[in-house]
Amino acid sequence: MVFPLGDIRTEHFTLITKDEWEVSIKNDNMKIIKINSTEHCSFKTFEELYKTSFPIFEQRTEIQQKYAFSNEHYNLNGYYDNNEFIGFISYWEFDSYIYIEHFAINTNIRGKGYGSSVLNSFINSTQKIVLLEIDPVVDDISAARLRFYKRCGFFENPFPHKHPAYRNEFHPHGLKVLTTQREISENEYNIFNADLNDIVMK
Repeated sequence: MVFPLGDIRTEHFTLITKDEWEVSIKNDNMKIIKINSTEHCSFKTFEELYKTSFPIFEQRTEIQQKYAFSNEHYNLNGYYDNNEFIGFISYWEFDSYIYIEHFAINTNIRGKGYGSSVLNSFINSTQKIVLLEIDPVVDDISAARLRFYKRCGFFENPFPHKHPAYRNEFHPHGLKVLTTQREISENEYNIFNADLNDIVMK
């Protein structure tokens, strides 16, 4: 599930210290911070953006987030420019592909190319297929979202797909699977769907 074009209202940011692990991705001012627990100094900043970017039925509970941090496949990158938090990518890395679970950019700074810059840098950092899910195209907003991902090199896949519910009061919901490099095979989709149900959403 991803949300680079959402209506996000946040101005909170965290200063980066020399002790933080950081990597330049766009210029000398753009940094990646690896957030590895709910106690990390950038977690609250991430959480604020996360909760304003996704509806409640697409959000991990506190227990689910702690499970994710405990799993070796899970990673959470926070992105900063000049010490301002601009967005995040949470993802699961498996042997043959990487699954982006959530992606959001602060809309206070959208229109400056951060969304495509962050996503393209992430894609270019690996030789693996990058996979994500988006809502089916039903209106202008969802159509614009699909165009955004296609511009970033994603392909649509034809498989009917439902994402498991994060919370008991909700039902699984239908999403479209996108992948970099090419469309995936039915066998590759089945591997992803098993990982999603048995590991990501355990």
